[in-house]
Amino acid sequence: KMFIGGLSWQTTAEVLQDYFTKFGTVNECTIMRDPGTKRSRGFGFVTFSDPESVVKVLNGGPHQLDSKLVDPKIAVPRQNITSNHSKITKTKKIFIGGLSLTTSVDDVKAYFSQYGQIEDAMMMLDKTTQRHRGFAFVTFENEEAVDKVCDIHFHEINNKMVECKRAQPKELMVSQSLTRR
Repeated sequence: KMFIGGLSWQTTAEVLQDYFTKFGTVNECTIMRDPGTKRSRGFGFVTFSDPESVVKVLNGGPHQLDSKLVDPKIAVPRQNITSNHSKITKTKKIFIGGLSLTTSVDDVKAYFSQYGQIEDAMMMLDKTTQRHRGFAFVTFENEEAVDKVCDIHFHEINNKMVECKRAQPKELMVSQSLTRR
């Protein structure tokens, strides 16, 4: 199973499936939608029948769908996230996913400042359009603020539910994805 991030708001499950079928047989394909508005949240999941297809996708990038670069990663089952929780290093940084296109970095700072003093906040931009890609990172002055934010997990910013997680160092994410192959 793969997580596909950075999807265009217009990408359908059919388009996603058509694209990833060239890497192998697709058993299931889902675009995650906002429960209230039914709009795409900008990410989805593709499940292949053969794990080798996942390796082909990872080695076959960059991937572009509906004129947007997408970011396929190995999906981590929820039980693995909680069981690996003790391995996650303490951090002062959070990942915020599913932000609306109208949300600014100032909106993100204003919202999360209620949990603690913010050192830095940044939204990830699409290189070609210069619009943000629907996710951001916030670094707090202390780890306790991260605990408070992540205990809630889903937060509402600008009338949109967003997901918050502890940010993991890139090297930890790489080593986890390599051990799952």
